[in-house]
Amino acid sequence: MTDFPAPLSDADLIVPLNPSGAAAPLVCVHASAGSAYPYLPLAQLLGADQPVLGIEAPGFDGEQAPVSSVPDLSARYAAALREAVPGGAVHLLGWSLGGLITFDMARRLAGAGVEVGRVFLVDSSPPHPYPMPPESETAGRFLHDIAASLGLGDLRVEIDALVAGRDGGTDAFFREVQHLGAWPSELDARLLGERYAVFHAHTLAAHTYEPPGRYDGPVWHLLASKSPPQDGRWAELAPDLTEHTVPGDHHSIWYGDSLRRLAALIRSALAGSVPGGETEAHRNSTFQ
Repeated sequence: MTDFPAPLSDADLIVPLNPSGAAAPLVCVHASAGSAYPYLPLAQLLGADQPVLGIEAPGFDGEQAPVSSVPDLSARYAAALREAVPGGAVHLLGWSLGGLITFDMARRLAGAGVEVGRVFLVDSSPPHPYPMPPESETAGRFLHDIAASLGLGDLRVEIDALVAGRDGGTDAFFREVQHLGAWPSELDARLLGERYAVFHAHTLAAHTYEPPGRYDGPVWHLLASKSPPQDGRWAELAPDLTEHTVPGDHHSIWYGDSLRRLAALIRSALAGSVPGGETEAHRNSTFQ
């Protein structure tokens, strides 16, 4: 069992992606990987006058134990956010797993009297508790997510072959990953092991989360056009829901034209020019 030092202040989990500007900050919650930095290009596109804060997961830097519960993560982040932003409104955004945490944070903060402005769920599957997949499947998804985020989608076949042939623990498995031709040398077996512990904890968090109730404030669900269809549970949990579709898949929406379209939609919503949830037309639109 790994011994971790005494926890740092949770305020250290708040990462300033754009600290300038007088507007209410947009707070971006990490996805399963745990890093806040995938949101940096978005922060740059939203403009110098829009403050953007990221939230990085406990354990991502190897200094704390990973957390495997959405409510526990939400409670810690809400407390850290109230310390970092002691007054005024906040906007919340979360991609993938971050959407579940963001939803829970919105309920928690609003219940504590904090003014929650816009809530954005970016290509986030609605919560449905179900059993964890086999370890090999979780490890494979972890590697595929890294490869996709680095533009190494061509490694999919090689990763699948490694997962299929896996016969040892994660340490030995990640040592094999290092030998993939295009794999970045800085992502060595030790670092992969640390990051996988975070990813595994977050996968468990997603698989066991059942919201305690609905959130009645306005919510925007920004879907990737190439992601699988979703059921209607977000509409049940967030009655004031607006859905927009952005061209791309779960990862490519963070690059190029798709990211620019995503940023433009968020920027318009923050400015109040994209209404939320009043009409069916607003609930189902494609932003181009």
